[in-house]
Amino acid sequence: MRQIFLLASFCFLFNQGKSQSGSFTRNLETAVALLDKYQTRDQYISIFAQMEELYKQNPSAWLPAYYASIIKARMAMKKMGDADQLANEAIKWLAITKAIHNSDEVLCLESIVYTSKMAVNPIFRWKVYESRIKKPLEQAIALNKNNPRPYILKANLQYKMPVLFGGGCNSARPIVQKAKTALDQQKTEFTVMPHWGRPILEELIKACPF
Repeated sequence: MRQIFLLASFCFLFNQGKSQSGSFTRNLETAVALLDKYQTRDQYISIFAQMEELYKQNPSAWLPAYYASIIKARMAMKKMGDADQLANEAIKWLAITKAIHNSDEVLCLESIVYTSKMAVNPIFRWKVYESRIKKPLEQAIALNKNNPRPYILKANLQYKMPVLFGGGCNSARPIVQKAKTALDQQKTEFTVMPHWGRPILEELIKACPF
C-alpha cells in the first residue's frame, strides 16, 4: 500500500512539474511575440513586468532575464524615462543573465546594454565605454561567425561613427554584407530565442546600398 502511495505521489509531482514547465514555455512564447510588436513606453513597461515574473517563476532560465535587460536598454536609448537609471537596470539584468548563461547572444546583449549607457552622453562617455561595446561583438563573432546580430551591431556602430574617425558607409558596407548573408541563411519562423536585427539591417542596407 505504501509503495502504491509513493508511486502515485511521484506521478502527481511529475505531472505537476510537466504542466508548470509547459505553462512557462507558453507564457514565454506569448511574451516574446508581444515584444516583437511593442514600441511604446507603456507596452515596454507591461512586457518587462511579464519577463520579470517569468524569471521569478524559473530563475534558472536565462531568456526572461535576457529580454528584461533588452527592454530596459531599449527604453534607455529611446529616452522613455531616466535614461541613466534605465541603463543601470539593463546592466543589472545583464549580470543576472550572465550568471545563468553565456553565449554569443549574451555578448551581443552586453554590447547593447553598454551602448545604452554610453548613449546618455556620447561625447563624454564614448572613450569610457568603447571597449565594453566593441569587445563583446568581436568575442561573439569568434564564438559564432554565423550569427548575424554581432555583425548588425558592429555595422551600425561603424556607420554612425564620424567619417573623420573611420566611420560611415565605406567602412560599414562590408560588415552589412556579412550581416545580410548570415541573416538570410537563418530560418524566419518564430522562436523564443533571440532573433531581432532585421529592421536595423534593412535601414543599414537602405543607407549604404551595395
